[in-house]
Amino acid sequence: MSRPWLSVLVPVYNGSATLKITLDSVVEQADGIEVILVDQGSQDQSVAIAESYSDKMDLQIVPAPDNKSWVQNTNLALSLAKAPRATLLHQDDLWRPGRAALLQEMFEQNPDAALWVHGSDYVDASGSVIGALAPSFGPRARNVERDEAVSRLLVQNTIAIPSAAFPVAAARELGGLDETLWYTADWQFWLGLAARGVTAWSSERMTAFRLHQGSLTISGSCDLDDFEAQLAAPLARNADVLPKDTRDRLLSIAEASKLLNVWLASVFHGKRRPFWPVLRAILGLGPRGLITFINDTRIVARLLPRFRLFSHKKCSE
Repeated sequence: MSRPWLSVLVPVYNGSATLKITLDSVVEQADGIEVILVDQGSQDQSVAIAESYSDKMDLQIVPAPDNKSWVQNTNLALSLAKAPRATLLHQDDLWRPGRAALLQEMFEQNPDAALWVHGSDYVDASGSVIGALAPSFGPRARNVERDEAVSRLLVQNTIAIPSAAFPVAAARELGGLDETLWYTADWQFWLGLAARGVTAWSSERMTAFRLHQGSLTISGSCDLDDFEAQLAAPLARNADVLPKDTRDRLLSIAEASKLLNVWLASVFHGKRRPFWPVLRAILGLGPRGLITFINDTRIVARLLPRFRLFSHKKCSE
């Protein structure tokens, strides 16, 4: 067989509720694509569902019952990738028709990019669109230079996991995703890649990112101190990458974003923290910083879909 042009890395753990929909979204556009599915010892029908696609596309199912996280599973899939470029796809997310064609076009136009990114829909459990997520790179396709990409992405992770592609060699040079970061591993990964060169951007929403209460990003934030430490890690690790003339201003905006995210998690989980430190940090940004904060955090676009879906929920004892 000829070498695939794209590797799709699919970490799976008890994903039978949505895995068929996820794989269906890829199978009709899988020409020249390999799918590497790493199963973390699922106890449901995930493996059986995956096996039913073995004769429909280039699919490798890798058992990994001793793994502990989606990050470990992703790194194992990355180590097996044969294509020059790869993308992540979680068991509850999906591609839109034409996503493969868009990626091919982006690769052809920008073959040496450090990262290829496009927009994504938010969908609910039924697959209905409830919002959209994208970095603040604007409505037109363009190359985003290193300093701009890192500056905007450090304020807030606004890249939906399935909506980015990256060079496999560069990802391996970075050591893959950081397995100590259960929440911000993808954020740190995007920042590490974006710091290596140009980010190719398209505003087309060609993937869907599913929001539901069972997701790790929702349930994992229950431990607020750990959640805050996860958010703080990319800021500390990437501060030196920021342009010197704007570093302090951008770090202040990123810190305000972090404080707001922790406060929102505290409200969601019934552990409400005082709001005044958040308000003080935001107001301290000044008019120019406030505009950047609103723009780069995509705060309205991120919160509205969640308000529509989630009622107040306390952490389990």
